[in-house]
Amino acid sequence: MLKNLEYNNKILFKNDTVYKDLQQIIILSKYHCDTDIKDRYYLRAHIINNNKLITQGFLYFYINFLNKESNFIGVGVNDTYRNQGIASLLISSWVQLCLDENIYNLSTITKQRKPFILYLLKKYEFELANKEDYKTSNKVVYICKKDESLEKFILFKRKKEKEIFSNSKVKREDNYQIIDKLEKEISIIDEVCLSTPYYLQDQDKAYQKSLSYYNKFKR
Repeated sequence: MLKNLEYNNKILFKNDTVYKDLQQIIILSKYHCDTDIKDRYYLRAHIINNNKLITQGFLYFYINFLNKESNFIGVGVNDTYRNQGIASLLISSWVQLCLDENIYNLSTITKQRKPFILYLLKKYEFELANKEDYKTSNKVVYICKKDESLEKFILFKRKKEKEIFSNSKVKREDNYQIIDKLEKEISIIDEVCLSTPYYLQDQDKAYQKSLSYYNKFKR
C-alpha cells in the first residue's frame, strides 16, 4: 500500500469507526514538501456529517523502505476534538499501518518536543534508547495531573529550558499549564525527554495496544 501510493492521492485506509454516531474515516496520503528532502505521509481522521467531510486531526511521518523504518513527525488535533482520543486513534492507526506493512523500526524524530505526545507514545511501548537520559538530560519534563481534574500540567527539570519552551511555538499550539513547582493536589505521573528520539521497544505489545484502542471506535 505504502510503496504504491502516488503523490497527492488520497486512499481510504479505515472506514469502520464512528464518532458520536457519525461515520468516521481515516485517509492515507503522500506529499512532496519543498522544504523537506523526504516525502511526508499523512493519516487524517474525518467525520461525515450531512454529507460534509470534517477534519478532526492528522498524523504525519516519514518512511524509509530500505531500512523498514518510519519516523513519527507529529500529530495535530483540531480544537473542537481535543481530549476525545483522536490523537490516540491516529497513533494506533500509524502503528498498525507500519507493522502490517512490515515496517517495524518505529521512532520519533529528534525535533519532537510536545510533552504530552511523547507521554502518549510511551503508552504504545516507545522509550528512550538510554533511560539514563532521564537523570542526565536538561530536556526532561515531568507530566503532572491534578486530582479529579482533566487539566494538564508540566514541570521542567531546568528553569532555563522552561523559559525557552514557554516562548516557543510548540507551547502556543497546545493546551496545558507550565508550573514552577508541585502544588496541592498536583502530582507527577511520568517524565519525558524533549528533543530526544523515542524508539518502539515491543512490537507485539504496541500492536495489541493499537488494536485495543482502535476497537473502541469501531462500529
